[in-house]
Amino acid sequence: MYPVLLKIGNFSLYSYGLMLFIAFILGIKLTQERAKKFGIKEEMIINLAIYILIGVVIGARALYVLNHWDEFKNDLVGIIAFWRGGLGGLMFFGGFIGGFLFGMIYAKKNKMPILKMLDSISPAIALGEGITRIGCFLNGCCFGKPSEYGLIFPANSPAGSTFLNIKIHPTQLYSSLFGFLLFFIILQLEKTKIIKKEGLLFSIFLFLYGLFRFLIDFLRYYEDRLNFLTNQIISLFLMLIALIIFLSRLKK
Repeated sequence: MYPVLLKIGNFSLYSYGLMLFIAFILGIKLTQERAKKFGIKEEMIINLAIYILIGVVIGARALYVLNHWDEFKNDLVGIIAFWRGGLGGLMFFGGFIGGFLFGMIYAKKNKMPILKMLDSISPAIALGEGITRIGCFLNGCCFGKPSEYGLIFPANSPAGSTFLNIKIHPTQLYSSLFGFLLFFIILQLEKTKIIKKEGLLFSIFLFLYGLFRFLIDFLRYYEDRLNFLTNQIISLFLMLIALIIFLSRLKK
């Protein structure tokens, strides 16, 4: 694939980093536009995004360290050096949880309407999934298991070096397509008369994403079974939380 899109001297433009940056900027812009509709001050979105970004990095690194403690028990300084492992030094769900918690802290601190905030950022998260997974595909990480109808990745990519000249599921593209699909589903649901109560939109987003992630992980390749089980448990937990929010809002 194309892990490095541009190299000038000592400067390298990494595909995943670029996609992550694009997703972050578009997410902020989209949420700022939606903030007016949900009665949230537009200027607060930037500060909220910074809190979420910090939470994402801390959470993603923390979950990785917990799942790979043997790597760090004799190198405690390495815990904070998240860049050492490249993309492998972070875990998505840890970032998701960390970003959520830090976002909640900021929202509580500034007395933001929590459910409205969650509804407003749901499409941005789905869009971000669609964009960043393209970065995963270009980088050759987060790949799937062997498949007769899959793709062959270059030998110099993480996927290609693991499965040399073997077709594998491009789970990154599956996830990217789902992210874009979920983005449009959320926006369309928002226009219906069904989704009127605060929190319903976020609960639907959370349930659908948790369900997709639970299913797609059966096609994804994991070197460590603990990582697979951790992601499965978190997926089920997110679905449970989504159902609780959904049912509680319907009752009200």
